[in-house]
Amino acid sequence: MIKKRRAVHAELRKESQTFNGWLKYEITIENTDGSIEKVPAYGKDLQDALSRVVHDERVEKIESKIIKKIPESGWAIAWILGLSLIVTSMYYNFTEKYVGLYLVGVIIAYAFTTLSISNWFNLRNRINK
Repeated sequence: MIKKRRAVHAELRKESQTFNGWLKYEITIENTDGSIEKVPAYGKDLQDALSRVVHDERVEKIESKIIKKIPESGWAIAWILGLSLIVTSMYYNFTEKYVGLYLVGVIIAYAFTTLSISNWFNLRNRINK
């Protein structure tokens, strides 16, 4: 059986005075090598705080393997190429008179998707307003 990281203890530290309903926990995590670390976690309840800790670990893993290895100019070029591919394929596949509206809709959807992915990477284990 493969040993995974797991939360072994969680302790409520305090309730937030600035954000009503938010709590600060201190989570004790046992790593795969047997070492123990304590991580602060914020959430509306313990399950929310634990999910934020897991989310942070996933983001750090993806960032270290993919995101930080590609320069920002590479991401800009990839975004423009993806947009060009979508617009070109739609332009040649649609022969209707409202193709412009379809293109604008696809561009907006593409931008929204990009911003959603960017927001997912920016979410951290912090108190949201």
